[in-house]
Amino acid sequence: MLSAIAVQRSALLFILLFSILACDRAEIASNVSIRQVEKERMEKDFFFKNGRQSPLNQIQKAAFHGLHYFPVNKKLVFSGPIERLSEVRIDTVLTTKTNDLRPALRYGYFNFEYNGQIHRLLIYKFIQRNPALSRNLFLGFTDETTEKETYSAGRYIDLMENAENHYTINFNEAYNPFCAYNENYACPIPPIENHLPFAVTAGEKDFK
Repeated sequence: MLSAIAVQRSALLFILLFSILACDRAEIASNVSIRQVEKERMEKDFFFKNGRQSPLNQIQKAAFHGLHYFPVNKKLVFSGPIERLSEVRIDTVLTTKTNDLRPALRYGYFNFEYNGQIHRLLIYKFIQRNPALSRNLFLGFTDETTEKETYSAGRYIDLMENAENHYTINFNEAYNPFCAYNENYACPIPPIENHLPFAVTAGEKDFK
């Protein structure tokens, strides 16, 4: 039979090995996440340069060498539910075109904590005629980088309505609307209450 000391040593070795493996898995998951973001950015650059539906005109495409981003920031990723609003209310959302107004349902709020402060972002759901877009949710925001390092009208993060009511807000996926590259597009303007009082140093930078 193993002595009590031998059993304790075996248990400690097992715990140490498990901890090392857990750390390795966490590091691998983190690296995969970064690689995935970088892969998506490369694919987007290819689309902007070569895609038929790219927002860039031919002159812009000829001079295009890639979009500009902040480095991936792991601290600016948040998960949780959307706090649904009990009262059904339709807003008129302004766009970058003066006469283009879009009806949208005030869907709810996403709450998150950053640097010891609670922040909330209003989520909209546009009234869609196309059933394929009926689950799309709209999250537009501005922050302390707006008009300095990022697009003056704000940035977007894509969300898809789901039955579990669990969402991940990854600010590394924040992107500019098409009107940032081409004035012929009309893009919804984020609500004033979605201004974050800190610099969101993640996601896409301004297009120069």
